[in-house]
Parts: sequence; C-alpha cells; structure tokens
Amino acid sequence: MTNKITILLCLASAALVTGLTGCQQKAEEPVKVVDLRYRAQDSYDLPASGAKAFTILVASTDPWTVTSEHPDWCIISEEEGAASDPDDVHVGKAEATTIRIQYYDNTFLDDREDRITIKSDYWTGKVITVRQKGSAFLTVSEEDLEQDVTKQGGDHFIHIKSNQDWSAKVTDGDWVTVTEGATGNGTGTVTVNAAENSAELRYAEVTVYDRHDEAQALIKFTQDGVQLVPLATEIRAGYDQASAELDVLSNSKWTVVKESATDDWFDIVTPSGDGDGTIQLAFRQNDGEGLRSATILLSNVVAHEGDFGVVKEIVVKQAYKISPTRVPMTNDELGLWTSDWANKPTYIKDTGLEFVSKARLNRTMPFGSYTFRWSAIGAGARIRHWFCFSEGCELKFDIRPADAKISFDFNVAGDGNKPSLDAFTAVDFSQPVEVTYKFDPSGPSHCHVTYYVNGVEAGSFDTSETMLRTVTWGANVNMYIGVQDADSAICEWYEYTPPMNWDE
Repeated sequence: MTNKITILLCLASAALVTGLTGCQQKAEEPVKVVDLRYRAQDSYDLPASGAKAFTILVASTDPWTVTSEHPDWCIISEEEGAASDPDDVHVGKAEATTIRIQYYDNTFLDDREDRITIKSDYWTGKVITVRQKGSAFLTVSEEDLEQDVTKQGGDHFIHIKSNQDWSAKVTDGDWVTVTEGATGNGTGTVTVNAAENSAELRYAEVTVYDRHDEAQALIKFTQDGVQLVPLATEIRAGYDQASAELDVLSNSKWTVVKESATDDWFDIVTPSGDGDGTIQLAFRQNDGEGLRSATILLSNVVAHEGDFGVVKEIVVKQAYKISPTRVPMTNDELGLWTSDWANKPTYIKDTGLEFVSKARLNRTMPFGSYTFRWSAIGAGARIRHWFCFSEGCELKFDIRPADAKISFDFNVAGDGNKPSLDAFTAVDFSQPVEVTYKFDPSGPSHCHVTYYVNGVEAGSFDTSETMLRTVTWGANVNMYIGVQDADSAICEWYEYTPPMNWDE
C-alpha cells in the first residue's frame, strides 16, 4: 500500500516590544512542503537464523534517509537517496528506490527488536518495527507429555532438549516428587518418583520452565487406582418426569443404593454395573407442593478384604408442579413484541391478535415452558413458531392445515445432525389448537424437550446431545411467532410456566 504524507508548515509571528507605541509585522516565510512516499509493512517478524531479506520502496520530493537503531546487526542497501522531481512524486510517477534490508543471525538466546525509520527533511514518514527471534529453545519429548503410572509407583522420566537453563516443579499432586533434575542446562533428564497408590485413580502434573521461569511444557501423570466418577453430583427431574439417568466412569464393579429406604418416590432401575455405565432412575409424579430431595450412594465393589472402597454421594431432586400464568394477546401485550414482517397483527377485542399472511412478532422471553392457543385458523394459513437459542439453534412448530399436520423442524449448532420426530396428524383444525414446548432437566445443564398438541405428547428429544448443546437449562429464548402463507389465524393467549428453583 502506498502512503502519502504531505506536511504544510506555515509560520507567522508577531512581536510585542515593551515601551514601543507600535508594532511591525514580519514578512511571510515561504511554505515548506514535503511529499514522502513509501511502501512498507508496519512490522516484520523474523526467525533467529536464515532470515530472508525484505524490501521497501521510497520516493520523496526531498532527500531521504532510511536508518536502523542497530546497524551492527542490520544491513540496509541504500541508507539515503536524492530527491525526485516534485511533479512526478505528487502524481505517483516518480521512480522509487528499492531498498533491501537484511538481518544477521541472532546468536543470542533472547529475542531482539529493531526500528527502521524512513525520513525526509524534517518529516518522519514511518517507523517500522522488526522483531527477530532469539536462538533459545526448550522441548520435551512428545511421548513424555502424558505418562501412565502403575499402582506400585516408581521412577518416571522427562527428557529435555534445550540450549538454556531450565527447571522442573510439581504443580499439581502431592504423590509425585522431582528427585533428580529439578534444575539443569542444555539437554538433560528430570526424574519424577511416584508413591504407591492403594486408593482412587489420581492425577499429577509437573511443569518445565525456561530460564525466565516461564512455563514451556506440562507433563501429566495418571496413576492406576479405583476409578468411580459420576459425571454430576445431582440428578434433577420434572414433577411428572418418568425417568432420568447419569453416566458413570469406572474401572470396577459398582452398586447404587438409596441412603434412606423411606424415599419411596423414585426407584433405582440399575442397582449395579461393571465399568463405565449409566445410573437410571424411575420417578412417581410429584403431586405435592414442595421440592423432593434424596441421596443415593454409588460405591465400588470391594473384591478382597482390605481393598480400598469408594463411596460417592449423588443428590436426587424432583420438582413440584408450578401453575402457569396465562397472558391474553391484547394491544398491551402486542406493544411488548416487535413486528418484523410486512404486516402487523391486529387486535380483535376480547378475542386475541389476528395474524394475516406475512405477519410475525418476536421477543426475548425468559426460559420456561410455553403453551400457545390458536383459533380461527384459515385453511391456507401456515403458523410458525421459532424458539431460538445461541449459535443458531432453533426449535420449531409448523402448523399446516393444508397438509393436515403439525410438523417439527430444527436448525442446530454443531455438525448439523437433527433429532427425528414424526409429524403429528391427529388434529382438528376447525377447532382451536394449543401447542406446548415443555422443558425438563437432562443431565447437569441440558434439557429434555417435549412437544404437546392439545395436551397430547407429540414427540420429545434430549438436548444433551452434542448437536443441540446450546439448549441449556435457564437460557433465555429469542421467540418468534407468525403466519407465513396466504391466510389468517388468531392467537388468543399464551401460558408461561417458570422453571424450577432447584435451590429451594
């Protein structure tokens, strides 16, 4: 890119002399103009050795210079040049001088920095920053970065290649110790001793630092032992949710029991397992007015007397039914939404909002379950609902009387895979239609989504799948409702059921 810098310097002065009755104005000084043109990057990053030369182009109406702050390790092919014809420079036709800039190899360990200045007369046109890497290096063998340790423990080794001072320290885990090679220079070996393990599988880390005490490598140690890891410490279920599950990572047999036998509102479907598996629970509907809570105990099966036993507590919670709030679709409610298609819905007194073809509303709504009631649905109307979450993830209802069905569609984040739900056809479109999005907990933070049509379940899926990872519990919804095709329908009301407060 060609840069043009033109400086116009105008000088005017006046003198005020004490005791004089008048003043005399100085003659105007001539205007000085410098037109300096160049082609150069703002900065250059070079390797420690074998750096290729780079070139810049310079032309100016005045004599120019190109200088380095470190001429002892920078070679500039042309450090100064004569002025070019001003008229040619002004129109960009002056022949530019090509300047070749070369750097010697950096034999020092540290990086270094130089500044190249392009200047003409009194005007500095550009300062170029040149950064050159130092010759220091420090690497750890790739096969040493993750090390498996037996229950018996023993010595393990980290092999280092370097041309500088280094150190090694235990940064996580009190069962490993650096016994040799805590400090060194150049190529060397660090010896790490691991203690014997008679308990749970465990982890440790050793970090290798350079001469500036900056971390350059992280070595992870995993020691064999009893592994029994539930992927969450709490299982949550909706008030009428039939089942829930929790994955377990294990290298042994395990059992699950209730801490209290009086907790009869759920059953453990999988009371035992072997290796990696899933805890499955079955629930009875909570018709009470309070949150249910219990604890289950996950334990490894001890094969021999004296073997290490692990017990993990998992809290189980079930919500109670929360009454929904009904919101009539009035002019006041219409004012809370944004109309973003060609037509705006019209309020019909004591009835609701009438949507005609190409009428749509949108609004950011709090997380929770929603039911919308539509009536007076024209035979050619196509009613659409979008529940939009982050990263382009959308859950949809598509009410299509012309096709005699209500279908479900998805735009999803991730790899584009979609859950499969059959269209719902048992619908009498001459009567009002109620469609519901119901959200129940699924795993630590995701949702189980169920679609209902007139109170009848039409399909469901679990959002803990990678493809729908953005539908998380508690996330606000960017909601759209509208009529797309050439007919009309009336939205009478919607009901909102807030999510359960699990900390009650």
